[in-house]
Amino acid sequence: MIFVFLIDTSVSMGQGLSSTVPSKSKDEQANESLFGDNGRVNRRWQRKAVQGGTRTHTSTRIECAKSIVEQIVTHRHSYEHDRYMLVTYSATGRGCIRSTLRDSRQSMLAELRRVEATDRFYGGVALTTLFDQLALTRAAYDMDTYGYGRYPTLNEQTRIVWLTDGASIVTSSGVQNKLNLPVNNTPWVESYVEPFRWDQRMVMVLLHEQGDKELCNGKKNSSESALLPMCMVMGGSVHHVGSMHQAQRFVEGFAPSRAMLGQGRPQGSAMANSGVLVNFERIDDNPANPGNSDLRVLLHATPCNVMNGPLPPLGADTGLGVNAGRPAGNSAGMSAMINGHVGYFPIPEAFWPETITPPQAQRTPGSSGWQIQRRSTHPTLGYSQTSTEWAVPAQFPFDKYQIDTNSSVAQKLLAAAQVQETQGRGAKPVCWPVFVNGSYTTPKNSGFPFGILRPNSARTAVNLFVLPYNFTALWKILGKLDAQVATQNTTRSAAAMQPSWRREFEEYLQHTPGYYAIPLKRAFNLYGIPHSVFPKTFGQSTGMRNITQYAVRTHSVARKEWDRVHASAEPATRADTAGLQQELLQVDPVSDVGRLVTNAFDVDRAHCLVTLSAMRRVFVRELMSGQSARFSANAIIPPLLST
Repeated sequence: MIFVFLIDTSVSMGQGLSSTVPSKSKDEQANESLFGDNGRVNRRWQRKAVQGGTRTHTSTRIECAKSIVEQIVTHRHSYEHDRYMLVTYSATGRGCIRSTLRDSRQSMLAELRRVEATDRFYGGVALTTLFDQLALTRAAYDMDTYGYGRYPTLNEQTRIVWLTDGASIVTSSGVQNKLNLPVNNTPWVESYVEPFRWDQRMVMVLLHEQGDKELCNGKKNSSESALLPMCMVMGGSVHHVGSMHQAQRFVEGFAPSRAMLGQGRPQGSAMANSGVLVNFERIDDNPANPGNSDLRVLLHATPCNVMNGPLPPLGADTGLGVNAGRPAGNSAGMSAMINGHVGYFPIPEAFWPETITPPQAQRTPGSSGWQIQRRSTHPTLGYSQTSTEWAVPAQFPFDKYQIDTNSSVAQKLLAAAQVQETQGRGAKPVCWPVFVNGSYTTPKNSGFPFGILRPNSARTAVNLFVLPYNFTALWKILGKLDAQVATQNTTRSAAAMQPSWRREFEEYLQHTPGYYAIPLKRAFNLYGIPHSVFPKTFGQSTGMRNITQYAVRTHSVARKEWDRVHASAEPATRADTAGLQQELLQVDPVSDVGRLVTNAFDVDRAHCLVTLSAMRRVFVRELMSGQSARFSANAIIPPLLST
């Protein structure tokens, strides 16, 4: 999972949050953890003042935001594949990225401590920059497989945590009433209409009380009405945090530190809704019944974790060749698709492959120049309430995804299934066909169905079954093949080679997008039909070759940019190591060892930081030099460091 922390560093974030709690006794103070465990707020971000018998904790909004980020990262220490990015406000996109996805957690936390509230509102620039970096990462791994359909399991769950006070949007042009995102023309973002993707959610944390007289939605100094649409369109959530105690409760709900009974790992809202978002729209042949939409419906799909592995070498040969549907050239996403790790069949594209054309003589600076059909982030799936036949041939593969039961389309289907149940056991199950508008040669036509919506046997949930394109026609062709196998007492492989059956099958392929070549060949191999029944021209049309060329070029450009951006961060890492070595040389080892004690309670509060720093230097010095440090007889030294 990817976590992107976007911290508002405008000047208003320097104002304070306050909460009053009773003072603690000396015994309670002695038992309190240094790092704020046991549900207590981390004290390193608090300013303390003593007033009579009450201690008042006052922290600024920026300190509260930094505390939230640190605690989330700490609570998810057991998730070794988590990646983190830290983004702040800056007038230039290059200055927004404080740590990248390839930086370690320690590097990100070190950079977090240097964040200060000294900027104007550059939220639009920061959002454009982080979306561009996420799109670059997806293009480097080829997660979107543009032109080859969409695979729900080919996703990387991403949570963008935007920590802001929701104050007025003040720029160099004055106070603005809407959030403006600068236009980005990089090649790896031009294939989508929106800057985000269907597996990315925004979690907005507003650092003020829900009833704040100045910053609540609709108030004079509030920008909530301008920021909330960005969160809602991504299927996100909004949280109000007005104190450090509320911040602690938010962290526990978002990334719990302890697992519930029966869970191997703690699960919070960060992992509760894994999947992708799609739109459903009812289609009807009757003009008197206008269609209604169900936006941003969650399609539960377990990620295939393509990004957990290393990137293949740029330009490596997959050995697939052009006959497999894509020329030589490696990418993690395409390899997962070809090897069947992301499912059998995709959700079709909303365009026919022949509409993609190469670049012209003149093109927009920064773009690829290709004439492409831009995707919508959330694909719109049309469904008809006219039930169809459920007759998947035995041994033929398909994909199944559960949709959000609370959605309107799920409730309608479950209600129709209940009515069907009252008609008796002989009633057929309710199955609604699903389409993608524009998937066929005519742009404004819904084309042929690619799947069905069907309730489960208990009628408590609704599943989307993804099948081959125009599966109703394919089932009839395969039914004739099985009939020939039964009457002629032969195998499917032999029956499929008969000219009459092959002519009918080739007629079906003429109305099927070319990017179904790889999925159909893999499914037919499992079904017992050889690849030789496919004509050599299927999947090799001019449009498919253009899509292949565009996809390979975009992936290559993104990989080179990915390597360039992250290679530039390596010298800084080496410089940090050299600085640490210089720091260790400037401190006398004897003085450090002299600060080691046998009882941690012998260290008073004023010398805790000094003692911890000395212990760290002793430990790191041993690891870096490989020599034994001098120590006192009563000092506590780890066994591996003692002589």
